[in-house]
Amino acid sequence: MNETRAMEWRGPGVQSEALDVLAYLQGILRGCWRFRWAGAAAAWLLCLAGWLVVLFLPDVYRATARVYVDTQSALRPLLEGLTVDSNLMSDVDMMAQAMLSQPNLEKVVVRAGLVPAGAGPEQIENKVNQIRSSIKVDMDRNDVLQIAYEYTKEQAALNVVSMLLDEFIKGSLGESEADTRTAQAFLEEKLAEYEARLNEAEQTLADFKRRNVGMMPGEEGDYYQRLQTEMKRLDDIESRLRLARQRRDDLRRQLEGETPVFGLMTPRNETASTPFDQQIAAYEDELARLRLKYTDTHPDVEQVLAVLEGLRQKREEYLASRPADSARPGLNQLDANPVYQQMKLQLNQAELRLGQLEAQRRDQAAVVRELREKVDTIPQIEAELTRLTRNYDVTREQYEQLLMRLESARLSEAAEDTKNDVTFRVIDPPALDPQPVGPKRNLLLTAVLLVGLAAGGAVTVLLNFARPVFNSQQELERLYGVAVLGTIQLVRDAAEAAAARRSTVFWASSMLLLLGLYAGLLLTGDELARQLHAWPMFAGVAT
Repeated sequence: MNETRAMEWRGPGVQSEALDVLAYLQGILRGCWRFRWAGAAAAWLLCLAGWLVVLFLPDVYRATARVYVDTQSALRPLLEGLTVDSNLMSDVDMMAQAMLSQPNLEKVVVRAGLVPAGAGPEQIENKVNQIRSSIKVDMDRNDVLQIAYEYTKEQAALNVVSMLLDEFIKGSLGESEADTRTAQAFLEEKLAEYEARLNEAEQTLADFKRRNVGMMPGEEGDYYQRLQTEMKRLDDIESRLRLARQRRDDLRRQLEGETPVFGLMTPRNETASTPFDQQIAAYEDELARLRLKYTDTHPDVEQVLAVLEGLRQKREEYLASRPADSARPGLNQLDANPVYQQMKLQLNQAELRLGQLEAQRRDQAAVVRELREKVDTIPQIEAELTRLTRNYDVTREQYEQLLMRLESARLSEAAEDTKNDVTFRVIDPPALDPQPVGPKRNLLLTAVLLVGLAAGGAVTVLLNFARPVFNSQQELERLYGVAVLGTIQLVRDAAEAAAARRSTVFWASSMLLLLGLYAGLLLTGDELARQLHAWPMFAGVAT
């Protein structure tokens, strides 16, 4: 209820403000109507001037050419991985951009006649900057390159497109071949340099190995690994040597506790024997076994031979020292205890094994001692060898890569000589569009009309505010804040009313005539522009 009363209370005030705004706008329109002829004159002047400018704009002709870039040659899959792989479409895009370079466009401007003969560098540069924005180069998804150029002279536009197309095809083929030859020359130069460095590295490494023969690291690793391995071998030999000594001592103690026992009498016709026969037979068996694995110069073989020689001499001495009757047939001979003789044989074998281990220990101790004496020399030699080998490997790897790339470059050059890698097929030769592509006269004529009408309206508004009048009693009361008792209405006679009507009709007719002129220009603007350009006095406007 309260809200309804508030709306009723505010209602008359809002309506009053809206009426005031409407009355104010009506007053402005009445004031602008006083200067309608000034507005019409301004609209006519601007429209006529603008339409003349549009009609005198030269026609723009568009020349185009299309070329298909064929990169799917039969040779390319066969040479994949053997030649220098490159993104052919990227190369084509690069050549398209190079086609629009400053030096190339300067030649096109001069040869196409876009500048007069004898033009200076500044004039040529200005013309190049002007035509660069008018040249369009596009590559679609089907690998079709389109070159387009718009210019006011038909033949000049056609010449520019033809020259650009020729330059693109020639530049793409020639530049690719030049790049390949340049790369090949560079690779040959670097290959010769790395070959010299590789030879020097090989000679340095060979001289180093020759100077330090015997101290090179072998398959066992570096110096510290070799030293540790040899020390482990020495410890193993010493461990076996301790076991051999223990075995020998045990046999000696057992022999000291044994007493020889005499056996039965030997037959009279039996050949005399010695205590050394079994030992000699055992060492001969050991010698035969060693000769299966080693030569006679091996230390173990030499040691067994020495023991055999000693036993044989002892046997001869023993036989020589026996009594004469003991050797005569028919006398009784006592054999030694077999267990005792077997233990003596085992003792001899233990002593032989002990001698072999002691010899191995001496040799291994000499190896370890020699490695320890070279603790400051061998690591330095190994480090220097590692450095020389690393330098050699790096140089050799670089040399092999350069050699492979050089062969790829030569194969690429041979493939490019066949002209089958990239093929340019002209789909549409350079040609002009049947109709001019510009300017868009109908659009420009409409824009001029709208600007002219807006300018005429703006003139009437400005004149109204410059020379204002009161159109109603309310405006006077609102402006000065005084009550107006009454108004006097202007009464025109028949002649004045007729004159006012004629003025309105003439004004409306002028505006209709302006619109009619606009409509006629929309229909015949292009033909009228061509006729104007054909007049001798306007022949130079197109340039």
